[in-house]
Amino acid sequence: MPNALTLRRSTRTLSSLALATAILSGCTTLAKVGVGPSVAEPGTRTTASRLNDISLAQSVRVDIYKMVPAANDARIEVVSFYQSILLVGEVPNEALKAQIGAIAKRYSDVKIVHNELTIGINRSIGERLGDDLLERKANFSLLSADGLRSSQATVTAVNGTLYLMGKLTQRETDRAIVRLQALDGVTRIVKIVDVLPDTPVSTGA
Repeated sequence: MPNALTLRRSTRTLSSLALATAILSGCTTLAKVGVGPSVAEPGTRTTASRLNDISLAQSVRVDIYKMVPAANDARIEVVSFYQSILLVGEVPNEALKAQIGAIAKRYSDVKIVHNELTIGINRSIGERLGDDLLERKANFSLLSADGLRSSQATVTAVNGTLYLMGKLTQRETDRAIVRLQALDGVTRIVKIVDVLPDTPVSTGA
């Protein structure tokens, strides 16, 4: 009989696959290595980039559970944003943490792996629901912020820690940090941001 963790993982998998299918609208299935580069202005997250992240996170997640049987007793979440991989959750020991990180690094289109897995027992459903609520609040806070391209960033919440991922200017990054610091329950903010040059401000003639 599937437990709550299995159901939650399955639900996320189905949701991601449904999203990819909806966007593709009949196109061929995504390749394991992604959908390839696209031409866009720096700092613009294209549909191809979004699909590539969905495909990449799903592929890494599947390989982890297939290649490391012990991972099925742990709680592991894989987040991909601009091909930067974030690993969060709980594992029983350092050896398993290292093994999982090594699997994520095997992909040629993974730019960098941030292995933030912690050693310990799996957190309770109630605690994870708290993470989900904080994560929703954090992403909504960025969405409603002026002078911040929220599509260029995403936030993952784990036990009071917010992981800010994306491609932002320094000004946008600072603005995002201020917004996130104002949220109740935040104990730490980890920046996983590629800082883009600020757009020059025209002074006129």
